[in-house]
Parts: sequence; structure tokens; C-alpha cells
Amino acid sequence: MTKKERDTFGARLRKLREGEGLSVADLGEQVGLEPSYLEELEEEKVYPHVSEIITIARTLSVDPSAFLVDKPVKITPGKKKKAISVRTRDYAYETLTEEDPAMHLMAFRVTIDPKSEHRKVGYQHEGEEFIYVLEGKLWIKVGRNTRTLNAGESIRFDSGQKHQLKNPGTGTTELLVVIYTP
Repeated sequence: MTKKERDTFGARLRKLREGEGLSVADLGEQVGLEPSYLEELEEEKVYPHVSEIITIARTLSVDPSAFLVDKPVKITPGKKKKAISVRTRDYAYETLTEEDPAMHLMAFRVTIDPKSEHRKVGYQHEGEEFIYVLEGKLWIKVGRNTRTLNAGESIRFDSGQKHQLKNPGTGTTELLVVIYTP
């Protein structure tokens, strides 16, 4: 395995999963994701949504930054972390809150490129989500309902429902996303 392959999200996910002695099916059952999807993540065929990274990280008892740095950081109460930034094919996100296993609220700044979306049909995770559009336009589907939000508008929803985001505009969309997980 080359250094570049070791530095990918998928390679780190595989290493962490195997380090815990979990099969893809075991991890899938624990995080509520299909094993075939986890295999696609490990093979870098798809990119995860931030909520999936958080869920997987909590299940593996590591900070979400474990997918971005060479040495995974085990979560310890009260440990301070600096902001983590991630860039995928169509969007970028930056954590705005410190990881703390005693807390249930995480905030992110998410940027979605023009005319693009997260390339997954829909995602869902336990808890609630609040999205505020800082700049641009956001198309969002929650369950069977769709809305288009402009800068200054927001939405709050049960994130246990399948949801999908995309930027229908010609400019960059910037969001404040707050996720609450019980």
C-alpha cells in the first residue's frame, strides 16, 4: 500500500474497523449503514456525509479527525481539538465545535460547489439537524418534502428521515449545519 493509499478516508476507515476486530457487516449493523455502502467507502467509490463520519467515529470510539490524520486520536473527556476541515469532490466542511463525548451537539460550516450535490441518494442519522444558509441557494429533500432555501433562511428537521442536499445555483452555497445526536 502506498503512502497516498494510506492517507485516504477509505484506508483509514478499514484500518480503524479492522483494529476493532469488526467485519464490514458488524460495523454496518452498529452504524445503520449497508455493508455494501461501507465497502464502497473503503474503496473510495463514494464519499461519506459528515453525519456518517460522526456516527462511524463514535462507534469506533475515535474523534472524527481520525479519518484525516495519520494517528487516530482516542476520545477522552475534556480533550481540546482544533477545527478539522475536509474536502470531497463536491463539498467541503469544517468543524466549528470541539469533539467531546459528553456533548451531543456539533456544528459545521459546509460549502457546496455550484450545480452539485452529495452523490448519495439520501442519508439519515439519529437526532435532529438545523441548517442555516449563509450564502447561495440550497435545495433540500427531507423525507418526501422538498424546499429551496436562500441566504438567510433555515430549516430544522428530524435527521432520522432520509435527507439530501444540493446546490442548484451557479455560485457556491455556504451553510451552517448543527447536528444534535442523542
